Amino acid sequence: MAAAKKTAMTKKSSGKRSKSTKKSIPAVRYLRYELTNSSNAGTETSHFIDLARDLSRVNRRLLRQGRDYHVKRITVVSANTPNAGDSGTPNNNRVSFSTMPNSWVTQMAWKRGFQLMKQMNARAMQGLSGDISGKYSDYKIYLSHDMATGTILAPKDNGGNFAVNGEWTYSKFVTPDGTTGADEFELHMLGNHSGGAGARTHVGLVKSYGESRLTVDQDSPNATPIVTGDPLANLFDDGTVYDEIMNNLKADNDNSPYSANNYPGDDGNMPKPIVVQDTTIVDGRATVGGFMARCGLIEIESKSPIASDVYSVLVELAPGSYRGIKADVI
Repeated sequence: MAAAKKTAMTKKSSGKRSKSTKKSIPAVRYLRYELTNSSNAGTETSHFIDLARDLSRVNRRLLRQGRDYHVKRITVVSANTPNAGDSGTPNNNRVSFSTMPNSWVTQMAWKRGFQLMKQMNARAMQGLSGDISGKYSDYKIYLSHDMATGTILAPKDNGGNFAVNGEWTYSKFVTPDGTTGADEFELHMLGNHSGGAGARTHVGLVKSYGESRLTVDQDSPNATPIVTGDPLANLFDDGTVYDEIMNNLKADNDNSPYSANNYPGDDGNMPKPIVVQDTTIVDGRATVGGFMARCGLIEIESKSPIASDVYSVLVELAPGSYRGIKADVI
């Protein structure tokens, strides 16, 4: 009996992987970039990263931009920046990493744009018998208009070779608004629109969301003027104390603690990305901790005391269930 039990246990232990054990998905999670600082020493420059695009390139599979990508850490190295004990200005450097705010505003602005894109495409194809959109079509936006017109970095290997480009076309909207033909424009999350009706080139999603949405009414509650001479209102008033209290209750905090008409992220209210990590390079090296990058979009602002100093930026993504990467659905 004991021998039979032992044989059964041996067969069980030597069998296939149990269903409760989940095999991790292999994925390249390290992206190395090189950015060149300004040719004027001590002048700040901006560079941008699209994590979804670059992870798709190095993993040879589409990783969609509509995710909250989790960065585990970033290491910045400069072989040229003076060490703390050297002469010169070793502390005249800075590296910051900024993203769009992780807020309900950017979440809803992104979703609104995504739904409108699907509606636009569906209407254009309504007379067809099938879907003609590309296999790798995706809803892709810029972080800001600065990103659309600025430098987007590409990942390199240890020998300085770039990942070979595939197709990564940012989404285009087409409308007849204000034109006799087609007005075609791309999308960014933060900041103002670019160009007027008929000549639009870019649309700010947060600004568009704010312009399309009803907002809160001011003066809540909208109290009628207090009649200080009303006998019932002054039933217990000794002197004018109650009159002052009621005036304060009516006047104070009846407006929202935020701008009623300017959403954070439009052109009139914090139109630039927000800093999520900020550091200086000491002895040629700096490391910053993790953060979440909505849509995988990051802006790097840097400056060096050395003209055209090159920084090596190593981004490590957190492992997860989305094709090996931790990236939550927006």
